[in-house]
Amino acid sequence: MGEKCVFLDRDRTITEDPGYLTDPEAVKLLPGVDLALRNLAEAGFKLVVVTNQSGIARGMIAEEGLEKIHSELRRQLSERGVYLDGIYYCPFHPEGTIEEYARESVDRKPQPGMLLRGAKELDIDLTASWMIGDSARDVEAGQRAGCRTIRVRPAEGEGRDAAGLEPAGDEDAQADFTVRNLVDAARVVIRSDAGEQAVADGEFDVAGAKTAGATVADPSRRLPLESMSETQLLREITRYMRERDRDSRDAEFSATSVVATVFQILALMSLAWALINMPGMTVAQDFTAAYNRQVIVHVSLLSAGVLQLAALTFFILARRR
Repeated sequence: MGEKCVFLDRDRTITEDPGYLTDPEAVKLLPGVDLALRNLAEAGFKLVVVTNQSGIARGMIAEEGLEKIHSELRRQLSERGVYLDGIYYCPFHPEGTIEEYARESVDRKPQPGMLLRGAKELDIDLTASWMIGDSARDVEAGQRAGCRTIRVRPAEGEGRDAAGLEPAGDEDAQADFTVRNLVDAARVVIRSDAGEQAVADGEFDVAGAKTAGATVADPSRRLPLESMSETQLLREITRYMRERDRDSRDAEFSATSVVATVFQILALMSLAWALINMPGMTVAQDFTAAYNRQVIVHVSLLSAGVLQLAALTFFILARRR
C-alpha cells in the first residue's frame, strides 16, 4: 500500500498570486502556510505541489526561470522547517504562443495527469490522499485522480487566476470541503485522518460513537494545529506576520544605519578640512590666495553642516524603525 499525500496547488494556496509569477523575488508565502504544512508532514502526509504554468506556453517565462522560482519556494519553506516531496508543473496550453508548448495535455488540470504521475513516482495511495486548491479545476483534478478534495476560496476572482485568462474547470465539481485558507484545510485533513485511524483502531465506530473498552488517544499527543482554538490560531498567524515584518524592518534598519554612518564620516572630514585650511585665511599674503582659502573654509563648513544634518536624520529614522 502506498503512502498518503496532500497535493497542493501553488498560487493563492501556498503563495501570493501577482498574476503570472515570473520573478523569484516575488515569491511570497501566504500567512500560516508553514504552520499548516509542518503539521501535515508531522501527520505523515507527503507534500506535493501540482501547478498549471501556462506562462511558459505564452512565452512569459522559460522552464529554467520556473525552476528558479520553485528553488526560491523550497528555500523559503525549508527556512521554516517545511520540505516538499515533489513539484510537478504543466507548461502546456492550447492557446500558447510557443509552438512546442501550444497543445492540450493530460497533465493540465482539471486533467489528473500530474497527480497520477506523482502517485506512480512517489508510491502514493491516491484514495488516502487529498487535493487542495483554490479553483474548480483543482477540485476536478483531485476527484478524477480519486482523492478527497478541499477548495480554498480566494478573496476575489473565484475560479480564475489573477489575470483572468485561465478557464477554471467545471464549476459543478463540488469539493468535499470548502475553507478559508490552507491552515483550515490542514485542520480538516488532520482531523479526518485521525477519525479514520480511530475507526481502524476500533476506538470509534463508523457513526463516531466510542466503542466499548476503547481509550481515546492522549490529547497531549495531538498535533499543534489540531488542538489550537481559533484565538490561538489567530495569535500564531499574527506572530508569523510580525516576525516577517520584523525581519524586513531589521534589514531596513541596518541599511539606514549604514547610510547615517557614511554621512557622519563625511561631515567630520569636511569639518577637519575646514579647520586645516582656516589658518591660511589670515596668514596668506596674497589676496587671491586668502580669498580662495576663505571660500574653501566656508564651503567645507557648509558641507559639514549639511552632512551632519543628513546623518542625524538617518539616525533618527533608524531609531524609529
